[in-house]
Amino acid sequence: MKDLSLKKKVSVTHDELDSLEMFFNINLPISYRKFILEFNGASPEEAIIRINSEERVLERFLIVSEDEKLDSGLMQYEIKVVMAQIEERLTDNEDLVGAETLPFAYLFGGDFLCLDFKEDAINPKVVIWDHNESEELSPVFYKAFDNFQEFLDAMSFS
Repeated sequence: MKDLSLKKKVSVTHDELDSLEMFFNINLPISYRKFILEFNGASPEEAIIRINSEERVLERFLIVSEDEKLDSGLMQYEIKVVMAQIEERLTDNEDLVGAETLPFAYLFGGDFLCLDFKEDAINPKVVIWDHNESEELSPVFYKAFDNFQEFLDAMSFS
């Protein structure tokens, strides 16, 4: 991973990550767990992601927290809160229990970076969820990286 000049915003425990996994019926990649334990909810001053010759700006990593007293300005970026707002637009399976796609970062312009568990539940790829093109039960995703570690290796923070 490149030099990471991020500050952790919200503390998170292994138990909270385990709870997130149980809630969404997924197994988080080890690289994501390690990252979020150190940089939960981090908002880089400027983070550029190069995806297929296009540059995207990452505004904030989403927060994993079970703290009901979390500041309302931060609560809007808590993963379960975000999922409650967009979950019908993240799947084409109305009978789904849990999640097959989990947002983990907010991009400038309203899109999200997500872990996509559909094809590989152990090593999910990273996709961009297009909020403009997605509709209820008709999500639009673009592959960004083969896995979370590849995403971290490609990040450029300033």
